[in-house]
Amino acid sequence: MDFTKSPFHLKGDLFMNEMTNRERIMAALNGKEVDRLPWAPLIDPYFINSLPLQGYDLNIIEAMRFIGNDIIERHVSAVKVSTKNLNIRTEIKGGVTRTYFETPVGTLYSETCTGGCTNYISKYLLSSTKDIKILEYIANNTEYTPDFEAFISRDKYIGNDGIATPSGPLSPIQEMLQSYAGIENTVYLMADYPDEIDELLNVLHERNKRHYRVLSKCPCGVIFDYEDTSTTVMSKNMYAKYSAPMIDDYAQIVHDGGKLFITHMCGKLTGFAEMIAQGNMDGIDSLCPPTTGDLYPWDARRIFGGDKVIIGGIEPPALFRMSIEESIKTVIKVIKKMPSLKSFILSTGDAVPYGTPIKNMIAITKLLKTLGSASLTGEFDEKIAENITSGI
Repeated sequence: MDFTKSPFHLKGDLFMNEMTNRERIMAALNGKEVDRLPWAPLIDPYFINSLPLQGYDLNIIEAMRFIGNDIIERHVSAVKVSTKNLNIRTEIKGGVTRTYFETPVGTLYSETCTGGCTNYISKYLLSSTKDIKILEYIANNTEYTPDFEAFISRDKYIGNDGIATPSGPLSPIQEMLQSYAGIENTVYLMADYPDEIDELLNVLHERNKRHYRVLSKCPCGVIFDYEDTSTTVMSKNMYAKYSAPMIDDYAQIVHDGGKLFITHMCGKLTGFAEMIAQGNMDGIDSLCPPTTGDLYPWDARRIFGGDKVIIGGIEPPALFRMSIEESIKTVIKVIKKMPSLKSFILSTGDAVPYGTPIKNMIAITKLLKTLGSASLTGEFDEKIAENITSGI
């Protein structure tokens, strides 16, 4: 019998029923046995907006069903956010979007520009101690309420093809680095006004915990925190003092709600790897190998141990550049080099890039379905790659 075409897969001396994508993802997240290696690329509008160039008009879920991967949809709405005494308005001039945050204690504004098929911040919210007080006012007046009906509806739409996942807020230091002040000004503010910044970070942390307490009651199995951690933007001391304790607090709240807590860390992690291994998060999402990242999944498994979930393993820019054959060989290399494929979900080390050939991802799906349970052991002839490209 050809077990790669059978609804059953040979695993040791036992047969395992073929899982649905939802069952496979949840089993891997919980460290349970799976029928084959899960494959869940991080697909968001960045990639979807480029599909018409390849002749496809698909939304996110349609695209993932077309690819045939195990679906993990990100950033699904589950919480409503409201802030008392805050008026938000925008102005668009010359390709620049200026967003104003008007409060009784003052106004903040930021600017974003569009370029290279994406948006970027050209002017951050914070530049002075006066701005810090305004942001504290906004944080102290922000409230969260459940929006679980919207989440349940989306999760039902995905059905057995995978799972919907809600997002929790990232640690305050990462909010500063990414959204509120930028790397340079965050460092200057911390050096010049350490007490004021510490107070701001504490206020933001308390706000975030309010968010997580509501989110912990969401009818989901896992919550993601999008930290985007990397040694390119923060030091070890910054991570140890300002990220790790906050992430552990969020993990505890989520665990108290009976859910898994996965931290998205898509940057260069080698310098933090030992500290991450000690963290309370259940796993790391979008683990990225060189050169965008600097940590291969097989090295991460040895450092993190066997309990932490690892989601990632494929460098996104490489997936954009590679041929179908190279994409298949990359996945085979990952499978062969991993010391254990338990609690591992093959994915991209952050969002699939704009313009990535959809056929590369379809080929990976075909490879893993063809291998079946052999994708968990590496016990197969690499020449199988020669037969995967036909019909794609």
